[in-house]
Amino acid sequence: MKPVKRFPFGYLSALDASNQGDAVGTHITKVLPLVSHFDSVGTEITSDPRSPPEDWSKLIDRVRQAAQHARDIEAQAQEQELRVQALLDRVRQDVRDAAERVRAAEARSADIQSRADALLKAADEKLLAAEERARISEEWLARVQETIVAEFSEKPALRHVI
Repeated sequence: MKPVKRFPFGYLSALDASNQGDAVGTHITKVLPLVSHFDSVGTEITSDPRSPPEDWSKLIDRVRQAAQHARDIEAQAQEQELRVQALLDRVRQDVRDAAERVRAAEARSADIQSRADALLKAADEKLLAAEERARISEEWLARVQETIVAEFSEKPALRHVI
């Protein structure tokens, strides 16, 4: 920003003042009500184009203060926007990380489920094999018992007679 040159109105020539005075006065009377009727210490600023140079300096200072305040607010808004963007980026990353953890957990769960199913199937097969061995063992025990009963239940006297 270029520094503003301050020229007191008394510095203008009589010809310049008569030609430019009306234009300056017209523009200033439109600007002053927009800025403020009072400066920062409460002194009333007049809209007379022939006001003392101090009043014009105060007006320029007031405009500079307002511009600086606007720049400060804009800078704060930009900083706030950057903080919000950073927060949103962190939230997005957290959501991506959480989704990845969910996918990994689902994959582990599916793997554990498939291993559990395989173990259950193997256990069922072992159970069926054990039941089959138990059935065969019971058949053999029944035959052994029949054989023992048959062989030891005969009368010994009848055997010698024949």
